Amino acid sequence: MIKSIIQISFIGLLLLFVSCKKMKPSRTPPTTVTEEEKPVVVVPPKKKKMLPIRLTTTSLTVDLIYMENSALITAVKLSSGTNFLITYAGKVLKKIQKYKDNLYVQSVDYLITDGQIVRASRFDMTEQRSTPTEKYYLLHNAKLQINNIKTYGVNGSLLSDNTLEYKEDGNLTNSHFNTRNSISIYSYSYDTKNGIFQSVPFCQLLRLEINEAFLNQGINNVLTLSNQKLVKENVMYDYQYGSDDYPTEIRITNNGLSQTYKVTYIELK
Repeated sequence: MIKSIIQISFIGLLLLFVSCKKMKPSRTPPTTVTEEEKPVVVVPPKKKKMLPIRLTTTSLTVDLIYMENSALITAVKLSSGTNFLITYAGKVLKKIQKYKDNLYVQSVDYLITDGQIVRASRFDMTEQRSTPTEKYYLLHNAKLQINNIKTYGVNGSLLSDNTLEYKEDGNLTNSHFNTRNSISIYSYSYDTKNGIFQSVPFCQLLRLEINEAFLNQGINNVLTLSNQKLVKENVMYDYQYGSDDYPTEIRITNNGLSQTYKVTYIELK
């Protein structure tokens, strides 16, 4: 009798154990991501910032000197004997001095207000004195781009009024240049490559004082400069590009005459 009770109890326990085992959820082994299933993250290469340091033609060499570890130009030296020395207040353009055959001939002084250049004063220089010639006043848009330049003579008369318009990408598209005798509208078109001077601050102001056709501001490179009223002022630009999409050669054509520059760069680290 006792043996039968033990057998019945054992069978009951066995059935209870089997029942619990059946009710226990099975464990799902952790999934492992194979190499093929892992998402591929592509990190684009870091874009190089290049600074032009020399432009050469068959008859001219132009050297550009920069502040150490900076894109701020401190000197422009032309093999023709003309040199420009450029100084800054902090990182804002303060003064440009022009030398011809080692003689100090011109100066431009910039007035800085709240970190922005609002006025430039031009002077002719001699050994004895400096003579004021012109002043121009600058206005800026919400993106801090120069959108108006008014130039006045020493007697306070308005000499010119230049209104500038830009595309969303930052490139200059139109310039409405008014003088007492004429109105000119200049239009610009661009390529889609890296602009030669895209990393150089104050390039637009440097061009006003250093009148060289290669010295153009822009995220990209100017292809055409067109004057709707005076065709002889039209300028065309053609480029050869390096592997990093910066121009290594420029051909500039104006009024039937062409000049080709080779461009040398250093990388701004």
